[in-house]
Amino acid sequence: MINLSKLIIGLLLFKVWVATADADYSNLFIPQIKYEGGHSMPYPTAIDSLLGQIERRTSIETNRGLTQIALSYPKLYRYPFIYMAGSRKFEEFSANDIKRLRNYLSYGGFLLIDDNSSGINSKFDISVRKMIEALFPQVPLKKISRDHSIFRSFYLINRVSGRKQVSPYLEGINIKGRTVLVYSANDLGGAWARDKLGQWTYDIVGGGNRQRQLAIRLGVNIVMYALTLDYKKDMVHLPIILERLKRNKLP
Repeated sequence: MINLSKLIIGLLLFKVWVATADADYSNLFIPQIKYEGGHSMPYPTAIDSLLGQIERRTSIETNRGLTQIALSYPKLYRYPFIYMAGSRKFEEFSANDIKRLRNYLSYGGFLLIDDNSSGINSKFDISVRKMIEALFPQVPLKKISRDHSIFRSFYLINRVSGRKQVSPYLEGINIKGRTVLVYSANDLGGAWARDKLGQWTYDIVGGGNRQRQLAIRLGVNIVMYALTLDYKKDMVHLPIILERLKRNKLP
């Protein structure tokens, strides 16, 4: 497992760096990508719920609060992890937005895409695959093998999960030995979402509470992987990628 003391030290270093810029970035924060068409915020509480689980299970401090940002947002580089969700077809991103996202991922950022449609070959899935093809035309989306660090970055996991088991695997884009984008077809957000009273918003299809807990653990693992430069060496990723993104501010 990741050395939590090192990860916490990394977050503290991150706090020092952002203190001169904006206090809102002092803890782990995950914004959601806003796009045209479709439904870019199907589960408004999903990310807050996941961040709560991360804070409770790993002792990492988080900033919670519903926030959507466009890829054109000037301070996109401040976030090491971004989330994109949906269940419907969406409009194609502009060439400039595709370039900005490509640069963001190439300089150290991470994107989790979550299909909330709970269907095979959904309209959202078709739009996502078209977007990824434009994003990295020379790098195909590939199945993530079970020996990938994502499955052991915090919890030891032997299968994927979500609100509904649509696909038995995750897919990803690998750039220079680092997975920069993960795509899940299993509606992770639906398994994470809670209502205002803290109750689970949506029922799990198939596997009950165990399936939900696996979805939460998978979410924690994906975030921990994204914040870790090299799992085997226990190196903290967060301050390093933020410095890299800072040096290479997006146009």
